[in-house]
Amino acid sequence: MRALDWAADEAALHGRPLRIVHASVGERFEGATPAEDLPEGATEAATLEEIVTTAEARARQRHPEIRVHAEVLPGEPVDVLVHAGEDAFVLVVGHRGHGALLRRLATGSIGPGVAERAWCPVVVVGHSAPERPSADRRVILGVGERTGGGTAQVAFALREAHARGCDLVAIHARSRQETRQNRPGPDSPAADTLLGAALPDQAALESGVTVHRQVIDGPAPHVLTQAAHNADLLVLGLRHVHGTVRRELRPTHHAALRHSPCPVAFVGVPWPSPRRPRAIDVG
Repeated sequence: MRALDWAADEAALHGRPLRIVHASVGERFEGATPAEDLPEGATEAATLEEIVTTAEARARQRHPEIRVHAEVLPGEPVDVLVHAGEDAFVLVVGHRGHGALLRRLATGSIGPGVAERAWCPVVVVGHSAPERPSADRRVILGVGERTGGGTAQVAFALREAHARGCDLVAIHARSRQETRQNRPGPDSPAADTLLGAALPDQAALESGVTVHRQVIDGPAPHVLTQAAHNADLLVLGLRHVHGTVRRELRPTHHAALRHSPCPVAFVGVPWPSPRRPRAIDVG
């Protein structure tokens, strides 16, 4: 429900329609086998329709001004959501983020699996995401030595900050290895060059967003998840695995999935999509 609410808010923020998708494997989608915990005579297909109908009503109640469409599609969740996201403005998924599910958050599960393969930006909303934005609104942009999403990641972060009317904080987590390589302090030319190259002054000026650049000593997973407290969104870039459409999730990405107190956006280098972005999809 947190992911659904976040997606509805995003749709309203950008004036986009909201498409709600629930995936079900083939035999269950057909309703051939009643679930053990359903009332007698009820099929799983009917229950799935009830799920999306309830979700649609919730989104409409939260934002009556947006157009909402909900549907059940047959297939494995990752495959269905990646395909549905071919024409999406952004694709939103949720995870419970605790217990056994948390331990299974690795490549192949829904959140990471969708982030690796989706055509569009993917936002994962965890159980700890706030129900409403905090008063101290900001978007956090993680900047690495080789920022994965490049200009697409920066453009996405600027767009989200502008839509929210908040500041963008670009953060580079400086490792011990960098410190040993003649990089003595946060104000060193090397640090300034890195952040300046990732987020040029001209881009910030054109967007109308106030940008803050910070270099913080420490492991990137810890630095970024700590910075994400009271933030609206943490934006991370993804690089394509050489010669493939799949994007690579590194330890920092997995740590953000597990521990970020706010939603996490994964933005890769744009891959030619067969259709033009139109809607916000939530699965």
